[in-house]
Amino acid sequence: MKSYTDIYNDYRDNVYPCAEKEYSWYKKADNLRDAVKKAFLSEDEQGKVHSHQCRVGRQRLALAVEIALEYFDGHYISSFENFHSIYQFVESISYEVKGFGQLATYDVALRITKYLGCELQKVYLHAGVTIGTRALGFNVKDGDIISVEQFPVPFNQLSGDHLENLLCIYKEVLANSIAEVGKTCICPKTNSSCISKNGCA
Repeated sequence: MKSYTDIYNDYRDNVYPCAEKEYSWYKKADNLRDAVKKAFLSEDEQGKVHSHQCRVGRQRLALAVEIALEYFDGHYISSFENFHSIYQFVESISYEVKGFGQLATYDVALRITKYLGCELQKVYLHAGVTIGTRALGFNVKDGDIISVEQFPVPFNQLSGDHLENLLCIYKEVLANSIAEVGKTCICPKTNSSCISKNGCA
């Protein structure tokens, strides 16, 4: 049985650096408009679509980009002050693109947020994140939003985006974890990872 500290340390050592490397690509946008475009296209530096957005597909992602930029150009966004305002913008686009779901909305909003240098203080629950949060004893459902400070130590030391990622990746391990300091290192199952190094063409 793994402790919360085991899981936290394993995430910091093995997943955190990869996630930050991925975020760095979206931070390199030339301006906010370019950041919005890159975020919706969901491509990495090699031009591969992020694994999370493979099911959405390039055609629907391109449509989302078109709608997002049209809206952006017509109503220049000046209210991107935090993740929530960005999320609402992306969500409004998702309503117009069938198959652009909750996970894509979160991912795109996060990429724009990273470009702007905002830090998330809340965790937005969806899919595996919800399962991982329930494993910690929370009575939650998809769509709920929880402040980072509500999570137990040491998870509350992470920003909202990294905590979201940890909850998804380690959801099965968390179900059998304990809130005690341990010494064992763990490796998450590859099929439960929310951060993937491989995209799709």
